Amino acid sequence: MSVSPLALLREWSSRTDGAALRGFLLIGSEPDLPEVERNVVPAAREMEASVAVLGAAAPGTEPAAVFRPERSLALIERSGPDPLPELVLLVGDEHVVAAFGGGAPGLDLDRRPWSVLRGGPEGVPWAFADLGSWLRERAATGPVPAPMAAHLNGFADRLEDLVLSCPLEDPTRVAHNIDGPLIDRLPEGPVDELCLYAPLRGADPEALRALVGRLSPVSVVLGAPDDWPVEDVEAALRSLEEIGIRAEPRRVPDGVPRHGGLVEWAVDGGRSALTVGSHPRSLVRPAEAGLVLGAIVAADPPRAPVSPVAEEGRESEVAAEVEASGWTLEVDSGIHHVRGNFTNPVPVAARIAELVAEGDAPVMVHAQGPKAWALLVWSRPTMLLASAPRGSAWRLYSVRPPATPSSRLGGEGLSQVGLVRTSAPLHRAPHRDIIAFLDTLGTDHITLLEKVGFLGKTL
Repeated sequence: MSVSPLALLREWSSRTDGAALRGFLLIGSEPDLPEVERNVVPAAREMEASVAVLGAAAPGTEPAAVFRPERSLALIERSGPDPLPELVLLVGDEHVVAAFGGGAPGLDLDRRPWSVLRGGPEGVPWAFADLGSWLRERAATGPVPAPMAAHLNGFADRLEDLVLSCPLEDPTRVAHNIDGPLIDRLPEGPVDELCLYAPLRGADPEALRALVGRLSPVSVVLGAPDDWPVEDVEAALRSLEEIGIRAEPRRVPDGVPRHGGLVEWAVDGGRSALTVGSHPRSLVRPAEAGLVLGAIVAADPPRAPVSPVAEEGRESEVAAEVEASGWTLEVDSGIHHVRGNFTNPVPVAARIAELVAEGDAPVMVHAQGPKAWALLVWSRPTMLLASAPRGSAWRLYSVRPPATPSSRLGGEGLSQVGLVRTSAPLHRAPHRDIIAFLDTLGTDHITLLEKVGFLGKTL
């Protein structure tokens, strides 16, 4: 899902069960230290959590470290281009959250996809035990200062305690290169399809050839963002062909892949992905060249390609209705934002959702008027509505054909027909049914509320 370390902290602080946050760990090769110090550390300290940040010194600079009772920072010597993986870890008495991959830690505005793993009183996945093993190995591997090593070992102890207290079988696995290259943790082929997501930063020929050799895919797909120019897609395809990999291009919507990885494969109808952040070269790196970390997670199927003619016709229809209504419409991070002088944004969001829907693909629409807004998430047969000040709650609906979003929400009032769950207020964590629905879409309530600007408003 597209999150940030700061968003995960805000999510924890909004919990309704009062669960304490005991520790916050941030690891990455190039943490944005001004952002970390300005926003991330205060957010964690506000919950009285201890904070540890492990990064790498910038090229040409000396290692540095600061250790205080409430927070620790260490920038270790840079041993290569990507000396550290991206990891965010939040640990409480019974709950734990880990996020893998995704790019530069600490950046809240540049929100990239991360693979998020969670555990709690209902169960803690065994993958957290593997993460604890990696933290211990990282602590024992130079040049980590002794105080930081003690922090890493402390986090490892807590993870192991949580797993043993309530172990849970889960398909997600934490992969590392302690006992061999990361690529050895992948299944041996053949697989039906291998999908590589552009841009292929750091994807050297050795890593790509090893990946194709390991998985033996029947076909290879290059997933390219919707807004990528044709010439850039063709250049990426040529770079693959030059090393003997023929790939078929496939356009993917903004925000994909949601799992934060650049490597995805399909076999026997199921899809899996390996989160390696932006460093595919780490697939073949031996432990002595630097410890790497990834998560193998389940993945959603990619969106089916749309005919250019059909796409053009649909866009013309949408543009015509939006213009006739005097509204504006733009798409950002997978959400359709419609703005206008309407007084009730709810039916507007419902109508736009119907206009922009593509088959059974999920749709997210944010309608913003002068004094009110609405957010609608439609993934058949379920629809979620958040609105303020009208309603000021989460509303979960069942919308089965022939019903549509407009038939449910096209009137002036908030319909009770098909209403499954109401959860209020918006600034609190919603009911578990709503959290579960958003999780199937690879997102969460904090992420959505941030994208529509609600969290920046005075409550």
